[in-house]
Amino acid sequence: MPRTVALIRGVGGPTALKMPALREVLASAGVGEVETLQVAGNVVLDAAGRASDDIAQAIRDAVRGAFGFDLPVVVRTHAQLVDTVIRNPWADAAEGRWVQTVFLDGRPASVALALPDGILDEAVLDGREVFVRYPEGIGGSKLQAGWFEKRLGVVGTARNANTIAKLIAMSA
Repeated sequence: MPRTVALIRGVGGPTALKMPALREVLASAGVGEVETLQVAGNVVLDAAGRASDDIAQAIRDAVRGAFGFDLPVVVRTHAQLVDTVIRNPWADAAEGRWVQTVFLDGRPASVALALPDGILDEAVLDGREVFVRYPEGIGGSKLQAGWFEKRLGVVGTARNANTIAKLIAMSA
């Protein structure tokens, strides 16, 4: 049975979490048995019929209670992750780490997305995701998740195409 993926935003630096400790905390919080990918807040779990919003809140509460960090959580089912790859206009790009999807925690009020003039980066808003292509790399780009959050009025967390492919495999 396909599993669900929770994406915790902001894991790293001053809010770094040890993945074994996170897995233990989430299991103790009743989220069930979880797997993590990398050290970036990627959690794969069995939804057990729970709504995505309930899962997100349970994980957020558990992280806040155990580690003291109030980090937003965005949840997608396996099928929703697969759908993002289908809808991503740059899914077949040779350099998967330079193609990102910003997963939004809700539908933005505005569907218009005006990019700054003079940049080579490309972005498309489609539902609760923003697909972004960075032809010259991500590091110096203005188009980070925070940039989209400010303009769209919703919380978002980005994952590159390589990570999404791994999460799809883990949640299958």
